[in-house]
Amino acid sequence: MKIQMSSFSGTRKKTGRVFIFETLFGPSALLYRESPFAVFRTFLPRNSRSDLLADITAQGRFPEGAHPLARKVARSVIDYFKGRPRQIEWPPWPWLDLGKLTPLQQSVLEETARIPYGKTRSYRDIAAAVGRPRACRFVGSTMAKNPLPLLIPCHRVVRSDGSPGEFGGGTPLKQALLDLERRNFDKLGKSHHLFT
Repeated sequence: MKIQMSSFSGTRKKTGRVFIFETLFGPSALLYRESPFAVFRTFLPRNSRSDLLADITAQGRFPEGAHPLARKVARSVIDYFKGRPRQIEWPPWPWLDLGKLTPLQQSVLEETARIPYGKTRSYRDIAAAVGRPRACRFVGSTMAKNPLPLLIPCHRVVRSDGSPGEFGGGTPLKQALLDLERRNFDKLGKSHHLFT
């Protein structure tokens, strides 16, 4: 099944806005365009606002915005870190812009998004699921290029031996996200569908 994403692709930096928000893990942000609304980049929580601003500036200069849908996505990310069920479809495909990725990279991220909350899959599992069983390194490089971490949960993709593997926010953050999900999954029960 092909996921329906935002119809616009290749958002130009000059059209974007930034929305910065606080999570329990630190300040985070998302970049989006206003019309039609689509998120084209999310930033993992950082230790300080200055570190986050440096990450954002590395992508370009963006005016701050407060689009209602940006607030809604941010609220869901904040709730994620609090272990609360999300109140919107997850990931919110109609609001995501993956236009700068190849079709194969997009299929890897679509498959990654199917990994249930509290569960993991290996790079090999994802490669096999997209019909490229020997493309484990390609899957890894696609995870590294994921412009929407947390919205597309690349932290749930681990090595075949179960160890976390690499992550844009660092291995300790990846392990913390996996631990958070496991605790909440165990606490709420396997049938809790609002985390998927």
